[in-house]
Amino acid sequence: MDVYGPLRMLLFLCEFFRLILLLSVLAVLGPLYGVSGGGGLTNQLFPYIVCLVPNALFPLMTYFLWIRLSLYHSYLPLYIAGKIITLVALMGWLVFSFRGIITALNTGARGISGFILILTAADIFSVIGGLLLQTKISQMNRLAAQGEGGL
Repeated sequence: MDVYGPLRMLLFLCEFFRLILLLSVLAVLGPLYGVSGGGGLTNQLFPYIVCLVPNALFPLMTYFLWIRLSLYHSYLPLYIAGKIITLVALMGWLVFSFRGIITALNTGARGISGFILILTAADIFSVIGGLLLQTKISQMNRLAAQGEGGL
């Protein structure tokens, strides 16, 4: 089942670079929340780990979808649902934290808005790409079922 091979590779690359961008955003925003303060290395790394570990599953999931779609296609709805939840969480974070972040950074909204727009665009691309894959797989399964049923 080789469905949209280049799209699957793009999803993986998008998720991989999105994770790196998310790490960069957390590294920039970390000092605002006292992450770089005392308390040892554990207290400094904990907020990053809490945010990044669940998001690290997305590149891993797209990697498996890219390499062996026939084996892992049943996890595609879970991937799409996770990306939609991520979009909702990102929008919630934006609504409740954006003004405080801009004030604390003492900069214009342009820089942090760019990060947020790139993260949002990557998530939207992932949802659309996942839905395209799911639709194509469903079409292929229907055609295969019709072909088998007609004999």
